[in-house]
Amino acid sequence: MSKRAAMETEPLEKQHVKINNEASEDDSEGMEVTPHTDNLNVPRSNLDISRSSSTSSLGSSSQNDELGKNGNNPEETVSNDSEAVSEEVQKVPSRDIPAMNVPEKIILCIDLSEEPNYTPFKLGDGTKYAPLYMIKRVTEIFIHSKNSINKNHEFALVVLQSDTAAWLRDFTNDPSEIISVLEDMSEIQQGDTFDLSALFDVISDHVSLPQVSEPNATPPPFAVRVVLLYSRSHCVPKFVHGQESISLLLSSDYFTLDILYIHEDPSEANKCEEIFSALDDLDDRGFSYVLDVPRNTTKLHDNMAKLLGHPLQRPVQKVAYYKLEFQEVR
Repeated sequence: MSKRAAMETEPLEKQHVKINNEASEDDSEGMEVTPHTDNLNVPRSNLDISRSSSTSSLGSSSQNDELGKNGNNPEETVSNDSEAVSEEVQKVPSRDIPAMNVPEKIILCIDLSEEPNYTPFKLGDGTKYAPLYMIKRVTEIFIHSKNSINKNHEFALVVLQSDTAAWLRDFTNDPSEIISVLEDMSEIQQGDTFDLSALFDVISDHVSLPQVSEPNATPPPFAVRVVLLYSRSHCVPKFVHGQESISLLLSSDYFTLDILYIHEDPSEANKCEEIFSALDDLDDRGFSYVLDVPRNTTKLHDNMAKLLGHPLQRPVQKVAYYKLEFQEVR
């Protein structure tokens, strides 16, 4: 799915996220961020450099299919091309701005659409939940976690309706105000199309991007981030009325677009891969995190946890590394 080749190399930066992931595969309960500054030995074979390297089932399958069509074994091709690895590492984007933990203005964009005959999320005890219920649950955990990291982070709420978007709650640093609105949200019928123009027009109308006179030396007063949770498996999002708003937002070093795509298992009956590709193409700068997850409760929590890192401090997704490697301390 991703346009960037998958390769293996050592990360240029290391940011480790500790996931509360000791439960069964479908019984995850929480997320915890563990700041990391030590130098750990990271095995070369453990890192997959790709646009959505962390857990992207769609991105990985698409890359392997492409390699297979060329008569290559994906694993052998990925691991043996050292020259391509070096070239890919050199392409890792960077921003020449201070990597400071400035307050974030986070716009949470929640998809309210309900798939016909959807597959529910299933916990280890057999309990089943609708996708929107689980999306609201991980969003609540995300809000509380970010608030515990920095009380000055602010949150706003946008909802994706049938074919457009609406600004539902303005910025606040009080988690309870956002969560109370989340609890009252309910599913709506899915439309045939979704207009990305409307989504980013709404965001642009409510957000002012920070201006810094000396961007190389002075941190911004705040950073703006959109966290889009898209959950449609049959509706490919499109720009119906132009891309001016998203282009304006992405022109700022202090704006980041992150996407978590929650979908059915890909099949000929749905458009999951086409949808992922459309979402993956929204930001060609390489600073976004674009993740996807099927109906797997543990992976849903894990992927939402990967969005906790500050966008001005975290490594780009190509080199993000989430496994802990233990060393003997002497």
